Amino acid sequence: MNPWRMCCLLVLAVAVSMVAGMRESRPVEPPFPGRIDTVMVEGRVLILHVFGGASDSACLQTDKVEAVESEAGVRLRIVLRDACPPPGRTLLEMWRDELWPPAVLDILRGVEVPVLLERPLGRRKVVDETGRELRVCPITGSRRKTMQQCLT
Repeated sequence: MNPWRMCCLLVLAVAVSMVAGMRESRPVEPPFPGRIDTVMVEGRVLILHVFGGASDSACLQTDKVEAVESEAGVRLRIVLRDACPPPGRTLLEMWRDELWPPAVLDILRGVEVPVLLERPLGRRKVVDETGRELRVCPITGSRRKTMQQCLT
């Protein structure tokens, strides 16, 4: 093979591998509302199990917690943030995703958020920011026993 041609092929191969290895930077995800699934209570302390919707990140963190108390109930609002740095993607990964979109799995990983009330919950109702009434389970010994009680 011609040495000049071999040199051009080598330069082309190096250039393709460099372009394919370049990573795209993605912006940080903005905070998003959390969905409260379970509320456990003991006195003035509520422990909320909050999901991030379709976020499958293991790095969910609480960004903001609001608890508005009244005589009749407690309204809760939770805002979550994905604390993992956004992964970069190579050019080849972007092309692959364009040609063969990955299946979107709705894996719900949650985070527990403690909330301290001004006074014990008592008979007051607990609702989320949309007004949906949440089921409240008293903490009875172990976490496992409390969760079993909540799910039945």
